[in-house]
Amino acid sequence: MAYEDQHLFTHVPVRVDRQLFAAPDSDYKVYGMKVTDPNYDIPLDSFGGISVSGEMANFEDGSVLDMDLVYDENASRKFNRPSFTVHAIHYGLPKDAEGQWHFLAQITRKSKSMYEKLSDALPPTAMVLDMIVDEELTPGQVKGIGAVTLTKLHDRIKKSKDLGILMGEYGEDLTPIAYQRIYDHFLDAKRAIHAINKNPYIIIAVGGIGFQTADKFALARGVKKDDPDRIKFGMHFAFESKVLNSAHTFASLDWFTKTCTEMLDIEPEVLAPQLDPETALKNDFIVNVDQPTGKKTITTSLMFLKEADIYRIIGIAEHTPWPILPKSQLDQAIADFQRINHVVLNHEQIAFLHSANVNGITILNGSAGTGKTWIVKVFVDIMRRNKVDFSLLAPTGRAAKVLQAYTQAPAKTIHSRLRLLPGFETKPYRRFSSNRGTFGDQGFVVVDESSMVTEDLAWELVRAVDYNEQHLIFVGDAFQLPAIGPGNFLNDLATAKQVTTVTLTHVYRQGEKSGILDLATRVRELAPMPFYRTQETYVNGALKMYNRNDAQGIADTLVQRYRELWEAHDRNTDTIMLCVNQNRGALGQRTLNRRIQTFVTPPQPGEAEYVSPVLDQDTGDKDVIRLNDKVMILKNDGSAELVDPETWQRIPDTDPDDDIDSDDSTPSYETTAVTNGDLGRVAHIDTKHRYMVVQVEDEYVYFAFAGLLQKLALAYAVTVYKAQGGQADHVLLGFGAGGWMVDAQSFYTALTRAKETVDCYADFGMLRAKLKVVPRDKRHDLLGNFLSGRLNPDTYALMTADELRKALDPKAKQEELPVPQKADEDETGEAGAKQSAEGDRHGEQPRPSDQNKKARRKKAVLEDPDAILNRAKAKWAAENRFPIQPELDAVLERVARARKALRERKAAVSDNVRKTPEVKQEEKQQTKKKRQPTQPAPDSSRYTPAQQKIVDGQDPLLAEFRRMFGHDYK
Repeated sequence: MAYEDQHLFTHVPVRVDRQLFAAPDSDYKVYGMKVTDPNYDIPLDSFGGISVSGEMANFEDGSVLDMDLVYDENASRKFNRPSFTVHAIHYGLPKDAEGQWHFLAQITRKSKSMYEKLSDALPPTAMVLDMIVDEELTPGQVKGIGAVTLTKLHDRIKKSKDLGILMGEYGEDLTPIAYQRIYDHFLDAKRAIHAINKNPYIIIAVGGIGFQTADKFALARGVKKDDPDRIKFGMHFAFESKVLNSAHTFASLDWFTKTCTEMLDIEPEVLAPQLDPETALKNDFIVNVDQPTGKKTITTSLMFLKEADIYRIIGIAEHTPWPILPKSQLDQAIADFQRINHVVLNHEQIAFLHSANVNGITILNGSAGTGKTWIVKVFVDIMRRNKVDFSLLAPTGRAAKVLQAYTQAPAKTIHSRLRLLPGFETKPYRRFSSNRGTFGDQGFVVVDESSMVTEDLAWELVRAVDYNEQHLIFVGDAFQLPAIGPGNFLNDLATAKQVTTVTLTHVYRQGEKSGILDLATRVRELAPMPFYRTQETYVNGALKMYNRNDAQGIADTLVQRYRELWEAHDRNTDTIMLCVNQNRGALGQRTLNRRIQTFVTPPQPGEAEYVSPVLDQDTGDKDVIRLNDKVMILKNDGSAELVDPETWQRIPDTDPDDDIDSDDSTPSYETTAVTNGDLGRVAHIDTKHRYMVVQVEDEYVYFAFAGLLQKLALAYAVTVYKAQGGQADHVLLGFGAGGWMVDAQSFYTALTRAKETVDCYADFGMLRAKLKVVPRDKRHDLLGNFLSGRLNPDTYALMTADELRKALDPKAKQEELPVPQKADEDETGEAGAKQSAEGDRHGEQPRPSDQNKKARRKKAVLEDPDAILNRAKAKWAAENRFPIQPELDAVLERVARARKALRERKAAVSDNVRKTPEVKQEEKQQTKKKRQPTQPAPDSSRYTPAQQKIVDGQDPLLAEFRRMFGHDYK
């Protein structure tokens, strides 16, 4: 029977076979499904299957759904399989006993014994789902079915029931994925409906639904264009999409007014009341009341609090100088180092050692090759010999590994050290308590590649340091690409008088005649380029540049050169870095990766490989990942499952408090955190069970085939942004004639990734024009203006930061950071040298907290997981609300840690052995011997359209701010 294109099939009973595709930047997915009713008249393949695409949630294999599907004739012909797009998903529970038992069989398919126990104990006429969701079935009533099992079943069944209630209320006005998100927030249909009917725009906050979708939904329900809630959410949407996405943290009020009125289709007079400082404050905005020029600006309350907090803490650190080592002892250690190693430190290096020893915050700035990491290693070695503990941190796993290799000391990511899930610091909810005390008795904290630190992450970090206990040292190059996020943190601090900045100027790496750093210096200083538009080549030592403007020709040359270097260096891809400025096209990293893969990991007969089930829209081919492929992590994951490299099975993490058999519960596994940009190698592929294992540093991580291409990508070629933080002996650069994403900072960053050689293929005319653009200078933030004194955080808003924090979260326990007495000017001096000298003469001045340290130490106590959960539930109940997802994630993570600690204590007691730290460290080293570390991986990324306008000098906010405050405005 022939079917017309776009024919609608209603209430199609389907079962999910597997996920075929998942878009990395949206909820678009493709599933392979089976129609479970053989009598339903619908196009099927020879196996009774179909493909279904559209915005959908992550369905588990075997999930049973009732869907409305639209036939897609073109896709059916292209993929040679009946293909449909999802129109609607009908949720709810079956109304008859037979249907309920069938539903139960589907959701317990991985635990057959659970279904058998229930079916043996209850009659076939029992409405089993209703009994479970209405809690008529009690723990122990059915042998082997305990409270944990019933809770899991209850939650799963209630979700289907409540999704049906939600869909019955709003029908097709919301998408299937929207219903999933709304339920995941409220966890109760009636509560969700009450809240949405009261304020339709709440679906933005609770479900991650975009303002434009929510606005259409609300307007259809009779909400007026001048409704205050509409204007409030519209203002937040405008600020996020037009200001924060442009890397700014505030905007001029005139510009923001014009943007909002156009976006919301309202008159300025309608918007004006919402921009009154007092009204704006109620909507979580700050309209400043202290602008020296008379012009007003606007930011969000949270952004203001973060930048004001950073400014305040910098002041605390500035006035809390104390020496880690006595000055005389440090001087002797420096002299010993120079004598033993036959080197002479220059005055800049010695100034850094003294500043890091005394000051609360020190910035170590310098261009590539000036020896920043080397002098950090000198400082670390001196402190280590004097038994001073410390932490070494970096924004990414890749950068942390580079730091660890140079210093020969353990280094971690900032997120892992602060116990933050990657990306958690940007979540839009109010969390003002800090991790202060994280670093215990450690004397100092080093943060490498600090140009990659966003203001959100900096806010978390600077509050975690106790400046009476440790010093904070930021290491970076302020001219490298700025962080992907609003603000200009490192540059703000490096130019602030409140922070001691030591800038290294003498170049050591590669030798001054290599040519690479000579060109990098020219780019950094915006000096004239040494090549001309019509020049064919430019060669200077280890730097070779070729004037090319044909994208295909450049791509062919890059691939050939990559192969030559690969073959000349024992076929080791870790010695080569290929950087481009785009993801797609002949010169895009995706195409180059496939071409390089053909000779690095060619297909082997009988060897397992992953093959994408759908065609790539750019190339028309299927993506392939093979054993030993170099891959990059594309998404942050704080609960990536670990695998035992001896068995290639996930490592179980069974909860001993679970009162059911292991086959009656959803298994849990040991986890780790991986971050966007980490690099790894494919260590194992299991096509039968549809997963692969990637070795990331010294850990083996599980990746299911479902949605794999939104989690991993080949990493032989990377974009410049994701190359930041890494290094390679040989760097290959290729840029198209249009210069997409090329600017002074990106080109400088790409050049300085090289240890030995650089080969660059690009249009010289394009480079000469684009290398005059510096994105860093296009950003403006409050922090830089607070530090410069142009703006005052205490008078910027109607309230001070402390008053605002208490007003926004009056129930929260306020964090009281110590504000020490300001030291006399002659005691602090340059880099605190005079104070150190005084300490040497009068007996060393101890760090302020040393005298009270014993009194503040408390014995570690194991937390009760149930008590943690109950306290959280009680708090949310008292506030008459359900938690938003980040709050819930944080509580569950704490519960998991508490349970793990209890299990470890039980294991130690049962063995009658309490492991010492030495034993634990030895066991850890033995485990690591089985896992050979690899080079971590870059990732692929691009600017948003708004960020690109900054790169091209077309940012609409920039013109407004220059008009108001002049060209030097930050």
